[in-house]
Amino acid sequence: MNIKKIIAMGILSSILGVFGCNSNSSGNKNKSFIITKAKQITIAELDKELELLRAGKTEFDFIGITSNGVDCIYFAKNSDKFIIEFEAMAETQVPFIEKLKEYANSKGFQHRMTTYGNKPLYNSVKQAPVLQIETNTDIQQTAKIGEEIQSRIFGNNNETKYDVVP
Repeated sequence: MNIKKIIAMGILSSILGVFGCNSNSSGNKNKSFIITKAKQITIAELDKELELLRAGKTEFDFIGITSNGVDCIYFAKNSDKFIIEFEAMAETQVPFIEKLKEYANSKGFQHRMTTYGNKPLYNSVKQAPVLQIETNTDIQQTAKIGEEIQSRIFGNNNETKYDVVP
């Protein structure tokens, strides 16, 4: 992934820290803002969303899916292949980093820890950790990996509804 994409993902990840997974706007007393409802899909529709991403028909150069704010995984293009990311913004997400590392190792995927400089929503002097899994897979394979992660790591099933974020 080139440096421009990494910087862009960092900026967008900061935005998502406010508006994406684990965001909470309930403290906002201004009633004049508009809340938009995220598009919902089942895991069987992930390949269609990845196709939109590949074709450049998404708002950003990545998408995420989440059913509950904790199981939020992001998909980003890496040339004509994909990578999967998980950022632990909430304390409840932290234990999933090790589980995702184990999953990546079991599949032979390279992975690395990084950060986009976001302040986590829990008490920590460190920035929110991000696990990047280099799958180097096409749309169908990436969708299958997303399904496996949601099932094996987060306990979701084929009927689970996911918000597409951002």
